[in-house]
Amino acid sequence: MRFYLFILILLFLYSCVSGQKERSSEPIEQEFADIDEGFDYLSQLEQDILGEWTNVSMRVWVRTYNNSDTSFIVDISEENWELKMNIKPIITTIYEDGTYTSEFRNSFDSLIYMPEGTWLIDGDTLIMEDQQDVYKYQIFIDGDLAEFKSKVDWDRDGKADDEYFGVQRKNR
Repeated sequence: MRFYLFILILLFLYSCVSGQKERSSEPIEQEFADIDEGFDYLSQLEQDILGEWTNVSMRVWVRTYNNSDTSFIVDISEENWELKMNIKPIITTIYEDGTYTSEFRNSFDSLIYMPEGTWLIDGDTLIMEDQQDVYKYQIFIDGDLAEFKSKVDWDRDGKADDEYFGVQRKNR
């Protein structure tokens, strides 16, 4: 009886070892691919930025207007956006596939401009690139509001020395 029990244990151990050999012959890349399926590697900030956002306000401190010593602040709120900008608040949609679109509409709600491009998050910085330029914003999201800070060339004097601070609200 002990002999049969010993043989059974040996067969069991052998089957375990041969199963491991078969498994270990599988390429390691495939093992990781199997594990990775279904996992979402987006950071919390990347998850939070996804969706449709509408500009609420912005403040730009133009430091050297037209390369002079003149400076001023452009201050636009939700209440005076259309009056000061001559367009409706911009709606930007950030997609999970790494692309985005921005809709610029006139006061009659006609689409006048719709840039599209790619985006990525690097630390706390949102980097957006379209056909014209690369834009970098330090961002902070709290609930349905996002703050954007950047150095921009607002006055188009060739220097990105103007300080931009904008707030956008996520559309639900």
